[in-house]
Amino acid sequence: MSAILGNLIKQNLLNRNILEEHKEKSSRLQRPVQVLLIESGLVAEKDLIRAARRVAPFLKVNLNRTRIDPQIVQAFPAAWAEHYGVFPIREESGILWLAMSDPSDILTSDLIRFLTGYGIRPVLCTPSQIKEYFQKYYIAQEPPANPLNEGAIPAEEKAGIITDHETKIDKTESEDGSMIQLMNDILCTAVQQRASDIHIEPQENGIEIRYRIDGYLKCTSRLPRELHARLLTRIKILAKLDIAERRKVQEGRIQVILEKDKVDLRISIIPLVHGEKAVIRILGSNRTQLSLDRLGFELPELELFHEIIHKNQGVVLVTGPTGSGKTTTLYAAIQHIKEESINIVTIEDPIEYMIEGVNQIQLSRHKDLTFANGLRSILRQDPDVILVGEIRDAETAEVAFQASLTGHFVFSTLHTNNAVSSVARLMNIGVEPYLISSALTMIVAQRLVRLICPHCRCLDKPDKNLMTRMRPFLERISIPRFYRGKGCPRCGFTGYFGRTSIFEMIKIDDKIRDLIQHKLPENVILKEARRQGMHTLAESGILKVAEGITTLEEVAKVTDILDSDKETDAFFDKIPVPRL
Repeated sequence: MSAILGNLIKQNLLNRNILEEHKEKSSRLQRPVQVLLIESGLVAEKDLIRAARRVAPFLKVNLNRTRIDPQIVQAFPAAWAEHYGVFPIREESGILWLAMSDPSDILTSDLIRFLTGYGIRPVLCTPSQIKEYFQKYYIAQEPPANPLNEGAIPAEEKAGIITDHETKIDKTESEDGSMIQLMNDILCTAVQQRASDIHIEPQENGIEIRYRIDGYLKCTSRLPRELHARLLTRIKILAKLDIAERRKVQEGRIQVILEKDKVDLRISIIPLVHGEKAVIRILGSNRTQLSLDRLGFELPELELFHEIIHKNQGVVLVTGPTGSGKTTTLYAAIQHIKEESINIVTIEDPIEYMIEGVNQIQLSRHKDLTFANGLRSILRQDPDVILVGEIRDAETAEVAFQASLTGHFVFSTLHTNNAVSSVARLMNIGVEPYLISSALTMIVAQRLVRLICPHCRCLDKPDKNLMTRMRPFLERISIPRFYRGKGCPRCGFTGYFGRTSIFEMIKIDDKIRDLIQHKLPENVILKEARRQGMHTLAESGILKVAEGITTLEEVAKVTDILDSDKETDAFFDKIPVPRL
């Protein structure tokens, strides 16, 4: 309850039971409760203004005598103004002056701050004048289309993002219109800003909303602490989780519709000191349409990868840390080879994307469905291609490698820092060298680097210390110009927009098989791979710098740029480098 409505009750100008009845009506109609009370004749407008003056010395404005910025009004969606019962006046130094009939309503101020990205200066105005100016600027003219900040989505588009029909849920008493609207706004803003994850984190004095954009977390807003329980309840209802359980880890999925495109959301909730934290992974179905030639492969790499994945049997391992794009690469490979005559079966934990025409199995520890025993069951399903989400132990590895020897093609992932260390990793978990050398056909290590924003791209002069560290590479390739992003609204002032992959690929030929079988050290295998033309992740990143699509700083962050040797010359002799 806002302070102004509380004062009306205290002054016996409003009955508490009537207020509760109109709160339910307000939630249903998506309109401010004080406006409904005045329209119903239950509260006089002059009493509302007097109550506001008693609560705090709010600045009262007369819109007829106040400077109004038409551009700000045009940028502020009509649906927001109507839903929250407010009118935008102007913006000054990042502060939005907002006419409100109840400026003590902190929840509404915080929600609009979240939606617009502006600080809010609430000023007192009569509901009748707010309505008058709403009709003057919104009804009499063509409705505005764009929100205040470019990263947001108009509320009229947001309102239908999550509906009961789409998510097949029932309303409960714990839900209200403001939480539905808030949840929609959080999700839609995240999708519009290209976020891969949403972190909803309870703090001692508030809720922090953070988006992971291009691999980096960014705090976008803080909400009042009192919203936490209701917001988490809304998330649990959507994901069909237990709303009464607050002490255990819970996981679920939601599928929603955004601009006629299905978006899958994976929900993870864990208990923390200050309450439950929710992480929402955004898995847009359109991402499964990525083709291999858009992942970042150089032409020779792409041709080699095509050659390997079209074989009838063998094992391809994609390695790298969490968040390096391994799953995307595997799904793109599956999409590339998928056809009616091929039976493709996957076993994953969890299933990232649903792919039509592919048989996908979700790992389940409760049902004793592990990678190893699930893989054994798959082999009785007449598969041609098998995707194992991750090789974690010797049992899974041995079944996967044995499957390749019996005429199946196997994709999987492994957590290692580079391609050549994957061989040692397999041996360390107990896989016999003869099995590795017989079945393995390719190892691909990869990382993700951010792309320079094309909207604010400009010439750059890299840091001298960084140039010194990169000298072993820069001496072997001519890069006449370096670029960076200055930062603009399109990229959230980071200078980067989107990501691409850099790769380190080893084709397992007879020579390398012999080295693996005889348990020779990593440096020997690496030397032979380098002799055949393999290049490191750092070298792949330098090519992207030469093409003008990423920065030296970005390559240095994701690779060990000090790990260079004289054999780098052989790589640059084999692969043409574009001149800018």
